[in-house]
Amino acid sequence: MTPPIQIVKEDPQVNPNALHDFHTTKRGPKNVPKDITMSEQNGESVPKDPGHPHANTSHIYFKYFDQRKSNAPFGYEHFVSLPPTYDSDTTKQWPLILFLHGAGESQRGVNESYASIRHGIPKVILCYDKLKSGSDPSIDIPLAARIRKSRQTRQGDKSVEPVDAEVCTTLAENFITVTPSLNMDYGYGWNASILSALLDEIVERYRIDTDRVHVNGFSMGGYGTWDLAMHSPNRFATLMPICGGGDTARASLISHVPQWVHHGDKDDIIPLKASQQMVRALERAEAPEVKFSRYPDLMHDSWTAAYNDLEVYKWMLQHKRQVKGDEKVVPEENLVTVASEGT
Repeated sequence: MTPPIQIVKEDPQVNPNALHDFHTTKRGPKNVPKDITMSEQNGESVPKDPGHPHANTSHIYFKYFDQRKSNAPFGYEHFVSLPPTYDSDTTKQWPLILFLHGAGESQRGVNESYASIRHGIPKVILCYDKLKSGSDPSIDIPLAARIRKSRQTRQGDKSVEPVDAEVCTTLAENFITVTPSLNMDYGYGWNASILSALLDEIVERYRIDTDRVHVNGFSMGGYGTWDLAMHSPNRFATLMPICGGGDTARASLISHVPQWVHHGDKDDIIPLKASQQMVRALERAEAPEVKFSRYPDLMHDSWTAAYNDLEVYKWMLQHKRQVKGDEKVVPEENLVTVASEGT
């Protein structure tokens, strides 16, 4: 008689792509609706209420939307910020930053999208609004109850630390930003195909310079950054994965894209070698520009240091897409436009 197969959880120290304790969740989607409900008016996206006050702003446009078109049974809800001068200059095309948050910042409860905006790009946007209000450029968004005792939180929550005024201003006034909010009911990890459909929609909705589309993220979003770039390698001007990892066998697909990798040396959630392996693979592929910032004293949270660094935004502003070809990634025949609310 054949003995039963033993399923052993992979050790992230052996395989950096393994699902580790901090990201414990069901991998497959559940409760996927037959029909997606979205906020739409005459074929145009309209903002919706996120169900919490933490995205409210007075000095910069920062709104919450449904994804209108998807090539799957669901899309990503997402926050969008527009520079304060977006409406006054109707001819200018703007650079775009797509920000992918980590697994700990995903939605796992009703109206929990506030977890997605506590760190990274949206945090800096919200700090800009505080700065323009004459307040301390910091946020006071609560932790989701489920992560208050997580290993990441026990290492210290830096989200409440103020952001330098020049950092806030450079990001908020020079970029359109998009922050998808992943719902764990639809599975673990960023789906590159659905993100591509979202980007196609964003480019149609706003005045985007398609030669200046930048993608970055941390932890699960670091993995998602590299994965999305490999899915559409001729779409992005820069990549900035933070404390993530990727498929080294496919690194040559994105070797032409300027990249700035960040990781804490003491990271015990996603090991440093996950980034090191990708950097070495890119170097073997003769990538012309790969920057690697290692933080000797930092653990998993290397993103606060990365997104507080003025130089990363200057670096993005200096770059345009090297190779064209992925202007629209998802064929129209693969898209489903979901029903409007009330229909």
